[in-house]
Amino acid sequence: MKRICHVLLLLVGFPVISMAHGYWMDIKGAGKVNQPVAIQICFGEIDEYSVRHRETGPELALIGDFKISVINEKGQRIAIQIHQKADCWEGTFIPKEKGIYQILGINDELPVVDRSKTGGKNVRPIDYLCAVYHVEKPGSVSKPVQLLDMVTYSKGKLIIGKAFNNGNPAANNTKIRVFNPENWEKSLTTDEQGEVSFMPTMKGLYILRQDWVVPVAGTYKGLPYTSIRHRCNYCLRVD
Repeated sequence: MKRICHVLLLLVGFPVISMAHGYWMDIKGAGKVNQPVAIQICFGEIDEYSVRHRETGPELALIGDFKISVINEKGQRIAIQIHQKADCWEGTFIPKEKGIYQILGINDELPVVDRSKTGGKNVRPIDYLCAVYHVEKPGSVSKPVQLLDMVTYSKGKLIIGKAFNNGNPAANNTKIRVFNPENWEKSLTTDEQGEVSFMPTMKGLYILRQDWVVPVAGTYKGLPYTSIRHRCNYCLRVD
């Protein structure tokens, strides 16, 4: 059975290697009722050799501010406590029923990105994570839960990704960045339904990223900012 847990699938080739930092989830489990599921929240970057590295410096502590939850098919939400490990933060849950579980994360306590010393504009980041975990049942979810959210479903050999913004399909031509298991990046744009399509070319973790910048100024933890950057990383594992 193909279990869809995280995001990022591509069409054909990925012409660009991204050097940007980002958060992602790595979900590990047997896909069985009453079997524990480990949720790892990671931060890192992709190097010039297309290798994704988990960072263990000061940024690791910031992962602890993520609020992680799991929603079952009945709409019941379970808060997941996470604990720091050597290269990630990890929490676990045990699914009690067959079904499709949404795994969600939000961190709205990240510090302002201070670019004042280089003449840039300060940005306040808010990061969202999302994934789907299957327990002895195939299928997909269709409704968004977070302010910035994504879902996926299969259509033949294609994966259809649908981006949402505040409960509505993302605007036409919204940029979606897709990273395949080899960490090549491809940029896609949504259609009028807020959807993109791509075909997985290999097994592994794909990550689909949506950004939304709101030009609202303010001050957070003593630092001024000129905009808020919302970012959603949807994580999909293809087995």
